[in-house]
Amino acid sequence: MRFFYLLFTLCLFSCGISKPTNYSFEVSKNSLHPQFLIYHLSEEYSELHFKVSTDELLYSRKNVSEPFSSKLSLKYIIYKKNQKEIIDSGSHLILDYYSENKRTCLDTSFKIQFPINQLGNLDIEIVDLNRSKNFYGTLPINKSKFSNRQFFLLKDANNKVVYNNYFSNDQSIFIESNFNKRNLYATNNNISFPLSPPPFSKSHQPIYPKKTSFSFLLPIENQKFFFRFPKEGFVFFQLDTLSDEGFTLFNFHSNYPELKDPKLLIPPLRYLTTKQEYNQLISNSNSKLAVDQYWLGKAASKERARSLIRTYYSRVELANKLFTCHLEGWKTDRGLISIIFGPPTYISNNRNSEVWSYGDDNNINSLKFIFDKKTNPFSSNDFVLKRNYSYKNPWYRAVESWRNGKVYMIQ
Repeated sequence: MRFFYLLFTLCLFSCGISKPTNYSFEVSKNSLHPQFLIYHLSEEYSELHFKVSTDELLYSRKNVSEPFSSKLSLKYIIYKKNQKEIIDSGSHLILDYYSENKRTCLDTSFKIQFPINQLGNLDIEIVDLNRSKNFYGTLPINKSKFSNRQFFLLKDANNKVVYNNYFSNDQSIFIESNFNKRNLYATNNNISFPLSPPPFSKSHQPIYPKKTSFSFLLPIENQKFFFRFPKEGFVFFQLDTLSDEGFTLFNFHSNYPELKDPKLLIPPLRYLTTKQEYNQLISNSNSKLAVDQYWLGKAASKERARSLIRTYYSRVELANKLFTCHLEGWKTDRGLISIIFGPPTYISNNRNSEVWSYGDDNNINSLKFIFDKKTNPFSSNDFVLKRNYSYKNPWYRAVESWRNGKVYMIQ
């Protein structure tokens, strides 16, 4: 038997929540990794959806006669963009109980206040009160452009809320909207994008077309839009096909952002391989054996090879989780740098750029990478590196370290 309770108390914080970068390289066991989405209910109210894996939470009980329980504290503050005035704030005590079978995810939602035609930010803090696990972050609120995803709630065939921006082959979804109930168009795009060039290269990603096929009007079933995704490509949803506004869902491969198919382990190796090595890898009929042999050839032992594989592909999957836009996360500029150089020492950001710093100022190997945010009709997560020839030596030094069987890190 399972029980789930949500206790709510409205309050104003005596101090604001700190604002870190909107994503984190932190994979520590002391951090929570929740998912969020915002759905606009009315001109005055919206809804915050929250989901976290129960494997990250501590369930405990005082004695064997009681059910196991978890306890989360969730606090939030909402501001209008570029203003200090608090629009809404509150705290929730989220309790979950089970006697026999624990659910895989804790998934809930609650109302928040935010006015129509405004932009804002929601600062959020979550703490596992049974132990020292936490999360701090900031969520953007867009209640001004009616075609953005926050005006639509996506659910799968099992009526579960879809949090991610990517989908599986032939997956079906239902799309709800309290503001848009008549017309919603979908455009299937099938564009293959190359991976990012080295940071010293002057070549650029090609300009992509907004459409590669005709748009079609989605059917409505029970006042919900219905859509079945194609086997490949990505889909751009719009209220008006003559505008550049809308939201996008991507289909890269099954189990994305994870790499469960051995064939998917080969493309990210292109950052390290020569052209001849890469051609040999992709021509091998046994992808897993080819990848194992590649890393064994670089390492001094099987144990070292396993460590290299574990580190390299954990960085690839983390890049997929953090940097996906119209590209797989590992193909992006931020993915490229994070895979080869590892997580930055610190990140500073503003509205239109991010600066990644590696090492301290006294380290001759210290580096700074600047990523500029690009206007992209398909994603708000598109950042492009300011390339510079001065990165050539650091790049080859890092790649050579990997090729010599050593994980590269700037201390």
